[in-house]
Amino acid sequence: MRFLVLQHLEIEPPALIGDCLCKEGHTLETIHIHRRDTIPDNLTGYTGLIVMGGPASANDTVPFIEKEINLLRSAIAQDFPVLGICLGAQLLAKAAGAEILPSPERELGWYRLLSTPDSKTDALFSSFPAEGLDVFQWHGETFLLPKEAKLLASCPKVPNQAFRLGSCQYGLQFHVEVNVPIIHKWIDAGESERAHLGESGIRNILLETPRHLSAMQSFCSMACRNWLALSKKGSFTKAC
Repeated sequence: MRFLVLQHLEIEPPALIGDCLCKEGHTLETIHIHRRDTIPDNLTGYTGLIVMGGPASANDTVPFIEKEINLLRSAIAQDFPVLGICLGAQLLAKAAGAEILPSPERELGWYRLLSTPDSKTDALFSSFPAEGLDVFQWHGETFLLPKEAKLLASCPKVPNQAFRLGSCQYGLQFHVEVNVPIIHKWIDAGESERAHLGESGIRNILLETPRHLSAMQSFCSMACRNWLALSKKGSFTKAC
């Protein structure tokens, strides 16, 4: 199967998500938005769409944001498999008609998420630990839950953390795909994030990463396999 990846920054690749798909023998075609690669007008010939994070806002009125939202609207209309990470989740939510707004808390680092009642019967989130899961966050905006969406993970201060539209379209506000080098690169590159965290905040991230990373990566691998299984169930070769 062939998957389209929309990547907004060199240091925000699909990482573990891409590794999982490639390990299963599938192909990734990456559009590098930061290099001004051309975004396709439709998803003909692809099995799924993966939209990664980035520094832009889903509210920005710039051509690439508008084109991504239009592509996601077409995917929603066709119930085409989508996996949106952070900005990708916000773009998916906006394409579904939801509002994007400043996050009540600027989440940077490790945060405990809890499952919801709808997660228990969901293909990806039924394996979400009952006691919750510490996940890596790196965002300053959030989304309202789209109409008809199922909320799959939440936390008290920023409640909308993961959702599903249709049968196979998922938005995750958090970064299940990261590894240690990526976390270090984000800290090094994020001037405003470093200023917000301060030395103690950065130190906490570096201390907590070895405690939480393995469990999050295990969930990511299982979620990717289950998303692949959903993608295989449909035939998505026509234009959308």
